[in-house]
Amino acid sequence: METVWIETYGCTLNHGDSDIIEGILEEAGYRVLKDMGIPGGGGKSTNSSPLPDADIFILNTCAVKETTENKIIYRLSQLHGEGKKLVVAGCLGMGPNRKRVARACPNAPIIMPDALSSIVEAVECAKRGENKIFEGGENKGLLPRKYTAPILRIPAQDGCVGNCSFCQTKIARPRLSSRSPTTIKRWVEVGVEQGAREIQVTGQDTGAYGLDIGSGLPELLREMLEVEGDFRIRLGMVNPGHAKRFLPELLEIMEHPKFYRFLHVPVQTGSERVRESMNRAHSVKDFEEVVSAVREGFPDATISTDIIVGYPTETVEDFEQSKKLLERVEPDIVNISKFSSRRGTEASRMKKIDTAEIKGRSTEMSRLVHILGERRNSGYLGKTVDVLITEMQKTPTGRMGNYKQVCIDSDVKIGEWVKAKIIGYNHGSLFGEPV
Repeated sequence: METVWIETYGCTLNHGDSDIIEGILEEAGYRVLKDMGIPGGGGKSTNSSPLPDADIFILNTCAVKETTENKIIYRLSQLHGEGKKLVVAGCLGMGPNRKRVARACPNAPIIMPDALSSIVEAVECAKRGENKIFEGGENKGLLPRKYTAPILRIPAQDGCVGNCSFCQTKIARPRLSSRSPTTIKRWVEVGVEQGAREIQVTGQDTGAYGLDIGSGLPELLREMLEVEGDFRIRLGMVNPGHAKRFLPELLEIMEHPKFYRFLHVPVQTGSERVRESMNRAHSVKDFEEVVSAVREGFPDATISTDIIVGYPTETVEDFEQSKKLLERVEPDIVNISKFSSRRGTEASRMKKIDTAEIKGRSTEMSRLVHILGERRNSGYLGKTVDVLITEMQKTPTGRMGNYKQVCIDSDVKIGEWVKAKIIGYNHGSLFGEPV
């Protein structure tokens, strides 16, 4: 039996695609091994680790940041230099980046995110050293998949309806393609039967779900919540404009005990002028209204957002507006990205801000985020909370009902609920002991 190694970089959606790739290959008779990359964290860097014993290496790539792209290109070059047979999947295989990928591994076939049903053929091409490009337009809901536990990733849709000027993912996944509610509900049912305790609903912008099939995110979530079993749903990124569009329904859904009181709503900037330059289909006010409504209904809700620092049109005053926005809103989680020029995007044609200036702004923003995070987390000190253990990092790690991360230095098992007293915190995590 031939062995395939899948190495995944980037967002939860990419990891969901790797689950589909694994399911197809196992059904075709391959033995599949996967890395332990962290969704949202750019994948696990294995460049210095011993190479696994595999016949084929599939790298499911990410194109969001230049730093991640450089890491992946280095990895491809390394594997090619070792004589490994490669398949390049994911967003880095799109047109603007194909020349660089081809230079790193000239004999590797490329399979785009909308052509996963061709993965077996792509693997066969890799064996022969044929650099074929696979593109499709399929609905992934009909494909086999791997059901993972205790965390199950549900790729609700590919694509979005936005056209942000900095986003290269839009080029790789250009069309909104939603899975049917029936398909997704069945995925959840099977996943829960096989031990899934946390269901992660993911997409480029889950708020756009269903606009192409006459459905919508609230309808989907209600269908999922009807599934029997002990599990929690974590909703992935929803852009502010969509969240505001169905806000009353979202607030109603957040009351359900199977739904994490968590919302990832990316604002990217606190400046309306920069927001317009980014071609973001919402206002900063929309973002604040959504957060305010969620916090009013659920004071302990975990709010996550994204900020881009150093966008080409961002002045010092614009940067200060972003800082002031965070000070007003006090999000629990802020994903800070230094602007990264991506090939083929409108923003790539703009004059860049000096790198040292961007670095300085990023450092200043990170300092503020740490202060805000510690302030929010300090309120949990001494409290007793229920934690669903979902990961084994340095210590067992799990989530409260509002998706706050709790690390517990004790002998507890994956998938079980633990009652814990919070004995410490930092800006990103809480630390507890069983009681």
